[in-house]
Amino acid sequence: MRWRLDARSNLKRVELDALTAIYDRRSGMTHLLADPMPDLIDALAEGEADEAMILDRLGIEAAGEADRAGLRDRLAELEAVGLAVRL
Repeated sequence: MRWRLDARSNLKRVELDALTAIYDRRSGMTHLLADPMPDLIDALAEGEADEAMILDRLGIEAAGEADRAGLRDRLAELEAVGLAVRL
């Protein structure tokens, strides 16, 4: 399975101490994200990728099933709010 940012999204990012505000100009929604979500957005911004490529972009080596399951959960959350697309 591959993932990418929603191509229709036009994101503006503002760092707010421990949180990151992501404003999606397309939808008019603002998302407040905590770690690791901003890093995941950055990894997806590099282009379409599968789980292994995303983990590599995040600098996670020798990922176990718990890491992969966590990644799938976070990607599903981004998909649910319209920021990521499952291909």
